[in-house]
Amino acid sequence: MASDDLIIEVAGSSSLAQPARQALEECMKTYGEDVLREAGRLEASLHVGGGDPMITNSMIQEANLLGRRGHIQRRTPKSKHTFQLVSYAAAVVAGVFAGDIEKATGAIGFAVSATVGIVAFFLGRNDG
Repeated sequence: MASDDLIIEVAGSSSLAQPARQALEECMKTYGEDVLREAGRLEASLHVGGGDPMITNSMIQEANLLGRRGHIQRRTPKSKHTFQLVSYAAAVVAGVFAGDIEKATGAIGFAVSATVGIVAFFLGRNDG
């Protein structure tokens, strides 16, 4: 069984202070995981048949190009999906309360559900 450890030499990294060197190592690790995940996605899209999946060097190179150009798709955290669902549900609830907005419960319910919906919308956005 092969190890997950890779030894990579980066020219000029020996002159870095230890905190900067650790930050570089963490960046390299994260980027490598992103490239490997993207290569796996590419392999899955091209894999036909029942054999074992195999990531090739060309898939790694393609994933590297996609990563350098900023096109690697990162997984969306489940909390983002949850906030998106909450924002839709809050909109529905706000609509129900809007029917009774003349009453105190309708006005308060509308205000609370609209506020929850707006907050959930901004927390659930995918733009960062």
